[in-house]
Amino acid sequence: MKLEALLDAHGAELRRFVRAKGGQLLRRESEEDLVQGITLRALERANSYRDEGAAAFRAWIAAVARSYLADRANYWKAVRRKPGALLRLTSGGTGGVDPAATATGPSTFAARREHLELAMRALAALPPRDRDLVRWTSEDVPLEEQAKRLKIGYDAAKQARLRALGRFRKAFELATRGGPRRPLSS
Repeated sequence: MKLEALLDAHGAELRRFVRAKGGQLLRRESEEDLVQGITLRALERANSYRDEGAAAFRAWIAAVARSYLADRANYWKAVRRKPGALLRLTSGGTGGVDPAATATGPSTFAARREHLELAMRALAALPPRDRDLVRWTSEDVPLEEQAKRLKIGYDAAKQARLRALGRFRKAFELATRGGPRRPLSS
């Protein structure tokens, strides 16, 4: 059976796996986004799959899924470790939070922590490609490299990055205006 057909046939099982193993990721990304990411990774790694029956497929897709979920968890941990660049992107260079400000004290730290939580909520609301573009921009990945990673041309990457940053700023603005405040960390 072709890999695409197996992925379709085992879609419900993969969703159950994500619900069971997704943990804190499900607070930041939707179940469907995680399932799609796992499916995409499985298709990218199709050459490592050997059709040796249903049990072998389940073991293979579980390994792919665990790897993908671990990578997404590491991504969110990295965002929390280096929030400064992400927070600078929320203002678009027009002011706002300056995570490098020299002010200290409990209220300053609390404000920065709140802005980071809002930025992470805004980032989580974006489609996966936009999340990647925003993250790469905050990490100063050159646009040429972003285009290469996305397998698109330089001009297309430039436009995609501008749209992603615009969506991120709008999502951040919406997050700062309201909605229920629930922490993204445990």
